[in-house]
Amino acid sequence: MAAVRRGCPCGPASSQSSSTTLQENMAKNMAKTVLLLLFCQGIRADTTSSPESDPVVTTRKAAPKGQGQVIIEELAILTPQYIELLCNLTDIPNNPPYMTGYWTKDGEEIENSEETINRNNAQYILKKTFSIQARDLGNYSCVFRENDARVTFILQVPVMKDKRDKPVVSYIGDSVVLECKLKQMPNTWNWYKANNTEKELINVTADPLKYKIFLNGNETKLTVLNLTEAQSGKYICSAEFDIKASESQVELKVLSYTEPLKPFVAIVAEVLLLVTLICVWEKCSKPKHSSSSADDDVYSEQTSKLTHDESNGVENNTTRQRKLEH
Repeated sequence: MAAVRRGCPCGPASSQSSSTTLQENMAKNMAKTVLLLLFCQGIRADTTSSPESDPVVTTRKAAPKGQGQVIIEELAILTPQYIELLCNLTDIPNNPPYMTGYWTKDGEEIENSEETINRNNAQYILKKTFSIQARDLGNYSCVFRENDARVTFILQVPVMKDKRDKPVVSYIGDSVVLECKLKQMPNTWNWYKANNTEKELINVTADPLKYKIFLNGNETKLTVLNLTEAQSGKYICSAEFDIKASESQVELKVLSYTEPLKPFVAIVAEVLLLVTLICVWEKCSKPKHSSSSADDDVYSEQTSKLTHDESNGVENNTTRQRKLEH
């Protein structure tokens, strides 16, 4: 019985077939891998929440107490955001089972904001979430209708409170420093010069001989060099935040060195005018006084003459009487 020996084919045809099969398997595996990656990315896209669907909410709370209490809270808003305003009313007489509350913006009731607030451990909580952009800044108030207790939240960009009511006064040829400061740090600072209803950006690169700007975090300084009367006017500093700019303005008045002398010159002119009027009056009244004196002298002379004549007449009569007696 003859034994048959079996082995694998080793010719050229068998090698080419094996290579083709290997390439097909690799292509199939790559296709499966791509499909798997696409499927995973689709799942990730469906399960990841966007900022719009799941916003970060900032909560601000206030707690009025009793009948008719009014609370005012100032909130500095630097960026667009969702903000939850919460009012927690306590210490209500008789503790009714529920109360009615609503919201207002800038004094006007917000539509569909009224709701019934059930008592919870002697507390009445009224809250609402607002989306705040630049146009939404303002005064938001929660109002409890039954007892008129309210909380007003003032939502605004940071305000520069160190404002000058009086103008900064300097003189031609001098330099002056204008300053602005905030508690919060803005993204950047800008300076403008008011021009009627518009404002012009001050560019220190274009006018290095007229302006210098100093920036230091939450404060800025503008140095106006070589002052002229044309540089008088209002200057505006602007703190730039993501939601809106916060602005403050200061007035600069540039005077000449002769300006302080004007009141003194006016007083001297008034004194000279007064002296001139007195001299004119005396000159005009002097002839009248001389004529009157002459008339008085004539009258006195006539009176004296009459008196003398009367005296002579009396003496003559006395002499005649004596002669007759003899």
